[in-house]
Amino acid sequence: MMRYSRTCNIFRVWRRFSSISAESVPVTESITNGIFRTNESNPVNHRVEHNSRFYSISEPVKKQLFAGGGLPKEYQSLSETLNGLCIMVRKPAIELIHYLNKTNFDAPVLRYVLYGKTGVGKSLSLAHIVHYGSSAGFVLVHVPWVPKWFQYVKVATPSSVHANKYDQPIEAVEWLKHFSTQNGHLLDKLELKTSNTYTWSKREVTAEGSPLSELIDLGLNRAKYATGCIVALLDELKKAASSKQCRVLVVIDGFNSFFSRKSNVIREDKSMVLPSDFLLTDALLSLTRNDWNNGAVVVSVDPSAHPPELRESPLPRYLLGKTGFEHLDPFVPIEVQNYNDKEFRSQIDYYIERNWLQQPKARTDNGRAELSFTSGKHPYSLMRLVAPY
Repeated sequence: MMRYSRTCNIFRVWRRFSSISAESVPVTESITNGIFRTNESNPVNHRVEHNSRFYSISEPVKKQLFAGGGLPKEYQSLSETLNGLCIMVRKPAIELIHYLNKTNFDAPVLRYVLYGKTGVGKSLSLAHIVHYGSSAGFVLVHVPWVPKWFQYVKVATPSSVHANKYDQPIEAVEWLKHFSTQNGHLLDKLELKTSNTYTWSKREVTAEGSPLSELIDLGLNRAKYATGCIVALLDELKKAASSKQCRVLVVIDGFNSFFSRKSNVIREDKSMVLPSDFLLTDALLSLTRNDWNNGAVVVSVDPSAHPPELRESPLPRYLLGKTGFEHLDPFVPIEVQNYNDKEFRSQIDYYIERNWLQQPKARTDNGRAELSFTSGKHPYSLMRLVAPY
């Protein structure tokens, strides 16, 4: 859904822009495309010199990291149409990668918060960091979009392991599958074991010293216990990281939704089940505290993760509220902004190269200036503006 007030004007200008014929474009205004790609496909090595350039993610890596989510739907569809996933290396990701490469992992985990207006590219910056974490050998704890757990809950049941809390068995199974796909090979290599015994029923017990894969398999095969398995799994990962058995990178998109005042789950007495009433919320909030080490926490806050009446500001203090802000404090804020001039040119060059933008005027100074003005250099608006449908 287009959420921006300039939508109508954008499409009016685009119709006028697209109506210009090739003959009307002065050859003297033609722009020679600059270098907008980098051959450095390993995000661990991305530096300032790669800023504003696109790098490619192979299909096997894409399936491993993003089969369960993590890419905006429209961008994923676009990448399939353009026959390949490419992500622009932007300043927020470069800054984060620099920090993570220089981290003292003996100290308590640092928390990083990406913020900015809806549509500026926070989710793609997080996707870049997910790829970085996988390439750097971190165990990934990745939640692609928190609001999905509360705004589109399929089934909610009273928790089987915690009184007064609620489980989300279907969402829990989906997330365990996502976690297993992202980390399966690494977990086999690390051979992490449980430090406690978990009793699920009279017949179902995960004994101390069992591989973590047993917790995952139990949750995948027994949806009733899937949420409890996630709680146990994340607790075990915290302990394993602190004891130097592994490094953990937590990446969560739409983190402020954990502190939202609404969900779509209603009790029998017509009262609302708040996000704070779900066991998954407790598990992820526990993991985002700084009471452990040998890891890092990267989250985003976004106005669209809240109901429409709570989208007045993109700033962390407003979106997180007092409780959420105090939970993360202290943290390192990183703003994601609209494209700068170099990023804008690279994006246009990419669209032209992939034949997504075929209007001759897009190769001219005047044409690009018109696109820049109409889109406001806003990434999502630009993507919709040049779409041929």
